[in-house]
Amino acid sequence: MKLGVDSYTLRNSGLDPVGILRLARQLDLDGVLFELSPFASLRDRDLEQIRATAEELGLYLEFGMGSIFHGHPMAEKGRRLLAEAGHAPATSETQTVIQHLEVARKLGSGILRCVAGDLFTRDAGHDMAQLADDAVAILREACQAAAAMGLKIAIENHADFTVRELASILARVHSPAFGFTVDTGNLAFDLDEPLRLTQMMAPYALTTHFKNYRVIRTPQGLALENCAVGDGDLDQVTIAEILAPYHPEMHLNIEIHSQFAPFPLDILKPSYWHRHPAPPGDGLSWYLAKSWPRNDPPQPPANLADGPESWPIERAHLESSIRWARQRLGHLLH
Repeated sequence: MKLGVDSYTLRNSGLDPVGILRLARQLDLDGVLFELSPFASLRDRDLEQIRATAEELGLYLEFGMGSIFHGHPMAEKGRRLLAEAGHAPATSETQTVIQHLEVARKLGSGILRCVAGDLFTRDAGHDMAQLADDAVAILREACQAAAAMGLKIAIENHADFTVRELASILARVHSPAFGFTVDTGNLAFDLDEPLRLTQMMAPYALTTHFKNYRVIRTPQGLALENCAVGDGDLDQVTIAEILAPYHPEMHLNIEIHSQFAPFPLDILKPSYWHRHPAPPGDGLSWYLAKSWPRNDPPQPPANLADGPESWPIERAHLESSIRWARQRLGHLLH
């Protein structure tokens, strides 16, 4: 397995993609999974410079788009950058995914990471069954294009669909060009035992966001507190050990977003269960047991501002995570 960083970790650093690659090299990482936040352009000349820099530095490069759904805010930047780069306006959501696949190919990425929604999708009242149907229709067609390019599409567990719902989508798409971006922290949003969920995703994992949370109590139930990878409650060593036999070359891309206040899981509100599937009882018990002894105030208590206010804590958590991974995952990294 190889240790890298997801570019979202560096969104407050002010670095562009080339700068991110150079920092990854300075930190002695193996590569970068890029999402769209550091990109100001998807023009060919800029993609060529980014790819050439990664090759010069000996780093792997993976690429990800935002949402596959045009109506989601996470789709907006990618569509704008594609238009500015000269791509024809996409007439369908599938076409937008295919255009992002073309960007991935130009960058030398073997995969295109994508998401459907985010942690607000269910609470916004979306019909998740209809969203799943829509995702299947988009991805079936897009995976045909991916296969023709020699690429794969890797949808992330992004606190929208549960892992079980994603497994159903995977079965319905039924393509060898489709798999998962396993976000090892976001497993916690399912409120099911994390290692059980990892086992479900592992055979189809294509890449990762490698992160962790501390489970804390709140007056409304629980929350997930951001932290360095080695400081959280999910057993990231065992998660990596589950993934490794299926994918010895898997990229563990550290993701840090410590500027954000803990993400609420308001399970004591009856309305929560109107929108979220009930987890197995032993899964929920796992989170209650982790949180029960804790009465410390959450850190940070509110979101920090973008930019210089957030970057020092996030860089510190990144560097701590790198040290931890090298100490605890040495038997897997090469």
